[in-house]
Amino acid sequence: MENNLNFFFRHQIWHVGGTIVLFYIGYQLVNLDSNTNIFLKISALSWFMIAMTIPLVHQVYTWICWRSELCWKTVSSSIGLKGYLIGFFILIILRFSAVVLCFVDYGSLYKPGLISWALSVVVFIPGLYTMYSVKKYFGFVRAAGADHFDPKYRSMPFEKRGIFKWSSNAMYTYGLAIPFGFAIATGSQSMFIYSIYSYISIWLHYLCTEKEDFKIIYGNN
Repeated sequence: MENNLNFFFRHQIWHVGGTIVLFYIGYQLVNLDSNTNIFLKISALSWFMIAMTIPLVHQVYTWICWRSELCWKTVSSSIGLKGYLIGFFILIILRFSAVVLCFVDYGSLYKPGLISWALSVVVFIPGLYTMYSVKKYFGFVRAAGADHFDPKYRSMPFEKRGIFKWSSNAMYTYGLAIPFGFAIATGSQSMFIYSIYSYISIWLHYLCTEKEDFKIIYGNN
């Protein structure tokens, strides 16, 4: 790379800036001011803000770790791959805090019934199958971007088994169906907003960060 600093920030105004704009739009659209439900002494609106903040923090963390490693080997010379993975998977687990919205904001958009529950099962299936395929064929460590840190992952062939038969980018295409499944099953307006926000923002991450990184890691292959 001719200019490491330039590559480090490449397209991040669209990635981070776009995610912040989506966050703001979501905040303007949600209607939780009159919601008095509380879980663990935290209000529904606060749970929404927590849920919306975690994907932003997660994606910024991933960008900084990936790009700093590619540019200067910063992660390898400090916390190492294991340290990065600990932070990455903690943030992945924290993303599930959004499920609380399904309970504190249950039925705010419509009253769930048999049709919505059946539809949610249909939506859950590709999402859950994606998680199964990642675990069985791809590996969660590789999915976390291990190819940025360990050259052995770069020589592995692109996966074509399981859900990856249908999409080479199944994790983003189908994996993010899971939050929509929760939203459909519970009729939660805030969960729908979160689901749309997280789906669009993860594609911003892919297009602005991951896809650009692949050009450095894999070249034209």
